Order: sequence, then structure tokens, then C-alpha cells
Amino acid sequence: MVNQQLSAGQANLKLALWNAEAESVKSSEMYIQLQDLGLPEEVVTRLHELITFTRKVSGKVFTLGKIVLLKIFEFVKAHPFLVAGAGMGAVVGAAIAGLITSIPLLGQLLAPIAAVLGITIIGVGAVVGHRLDKQFQGVGEDIVEIAQNFFTLLTDVINTVFYGILPA
Repeated sequence: MVNQQLSAGQANLKLALWNAEAESVKSSEMYIQLQDLGLPEEVVTRLHELITFTRKVSGKVFTLGKIVLLKIFEFVKAHPFLVAGAGMGAVVGAAIAGLITSIPLLGQLLAPIAAVLGITIIGVGAVVGHRLDKQFQGVGEDIVEIAQNFFTLLTDVINTVFYGILPA
């Protein structure tokens, strides 16, 4: 895909088309889509609040929050493996970085290395996911369902293991 610079007129037309698309989708439908992603309720609420974000551009009010959320949905649907790979990479990267930085005495010295390692793992997960998207088109919905189930299981395990250990 070639990234080309848009003229002001082209950008305004594109924004107007996106806005028309965003206005045709009800906020309640977007809320349901957010809930169907299996995200924690707090995240769903925060993202749903984004829908109300508007700005005046060239004398017309645009629903920029809704546009951004619709574009995120489009990206996730088009690249489910990439999103799942990056998400799993983020979980693994954060876990490894957390373990490294928790090493007594050396943890704080190794923190920059842990951060780079965590970012690298996220990148690797995203690249692997992108390659899978290119190879296995059409199975994204299954991957999203599997990722949701995995993160639900992970949340349950963490909540069970740390119940009573961490303050509420």
C-alpha cells in the first residue's frame, strides 16, 4: 500500500465519508461490539466514552471518537492474527520484564534490558501474527474467540492465585 499525501480537499472528503459512516452506526451497536470482544467492563466503558468525542473541522462537527473506534474495529477484523500475536506478545513480554525487574539488587539495573526485551517480544508476536494473517485469511474470528478464551482463563488463574495476596 502506497502512502500518499492527501490534499486538503481530499482529506476533507475522506473525513466527511468516514463521518457519514460513523453517524450511520448507533452507539448502542458499538457498545455491543465492544462487549463481544470480551474486554474488561472498565475498558469497554472507557472506549464507549470515546464515541462522544467530537470536534469542529471546517465548520462541521465530526464524531472523531466514533470514527477512530470504527477504524480500530476494521483493523482488528482485517488483522486478527496480528492483534492476537501482539496481545500475546505483550502479556509474555510484560511477564518477563516483570520477572527480570523483580530480581533483588540486579532488577533495577536490568530494567532497561527488560523493557527492550518486552518490546521485542511484542514486535515478534505482531510479525508472526501478520504473517499468519497473510497465510490463513478467513480464520480470524476463530483466533479472536481463542484469544478471548485464553485471556479469560489467564484472568481467572491470576485472580485465583493472587486472591488474598494483593490488596483490593
